[in-house]
Amino acid sequence: MEITKKAEYAVRALVELALHPNEYISSKEIAQKQGIPPNFLPQIIATLGANGWVEGVRGPGGGIRLLVSPEKITVKEVIEVIEGPVAITRCLVSNHSCDQQVVCPLHDVWERAQNALLDVLGDTKISDVASARLDLERQLGG
Repeated sequence: MEITKKAEYAVRALVELALHPNEYISSKEIAQKQGIPPNFLPQIIATLGANGWVEGVRGPGGGIRLLVSPEKITVKEVIEVIEGPVAITRCLVSNHSCDQQVVCPLHDVWERAQNALLDVLGDTKISDVASARLDLERQLGG
């Protein structure tokens, strides 16, 4: 399993918005500051907006802003909104089955690894990632 660029870009966009609470930020600025290809951003913002996390305003003084506290959005939720269920293997997704599930010696290993991954992603909030970014910038003198 690999987290897609689209999901990573969605997290990055939310982090940038979290760094500017209650401000409208242009999509161009978000793309520049977070290294997101500008052509990816409209679709990502539309999906995040449909989920009620962001809103966009067109025109002068417009842009995109976060509607929900970054403490209330987890990385796991972002990935699931963008890509669907997080799974390290198909047999752990409810609508897929494994032909060896009854006797599969790896099922328990995959399940424990999956649970550990989901715990980390579910415990990590957008605000945590934004704080980590600020800390890194301070350490690097930026």
